[in-house]
Amino acid sequence: MLISRRFVSCATLFIGLTALAGCGGDKIKMAAVEGTVKLDGKPLDKIMVEFWPQSDGPRSFAETDSSGHFKLMTDDGKREGASVGSHKVILKDAGVLGDKFMGRAGENVDMSNGKKPRISGTYASPETTSITKSVEAGKKNEFDIEVKK
Repeated sequence: MLISRRFVSCATLFIGLTALAGCGGDKIKMAAVEGTVKLDGKPLDKIMVEFWPQSDGPRSFAETDSSGHFKLMTDDGKREGASVGSHKVILKDAGVLGDKFMGRAGENVDMSNGKKPRISGTYASPETTSITKSVEAGKKNEFDIEVKK
């Protein structure tokens, strides 16, 4: 009985370590991605930009600065850019939330009388966005994204 327990323990450990080695996130090819978000040719600040891969890979995100510029990072904040391949692009107007919408304090903010989004809500979901971008390996991927109100 003692031998079989050791065998099972060693086999379980081996299988677990093998599975972890095969799941390394660094095997996913990444490429630098940046760009601008504009409405009627004018840059938009405080727009949350999300790239949702249509195949394997992590989601990447950024927030536009005062010149509408963004530079993507993965959700975990450990890698710059986005995974190579096709992505749905999600855009959300964080400017309507104001500076006080942080953490748990934002749970009680009444949005009914607040600012109206500057961009269409159709961009806010992978099911409804019309924007797709293809990220290519070995090149700087720069995207100018023009949106509608």
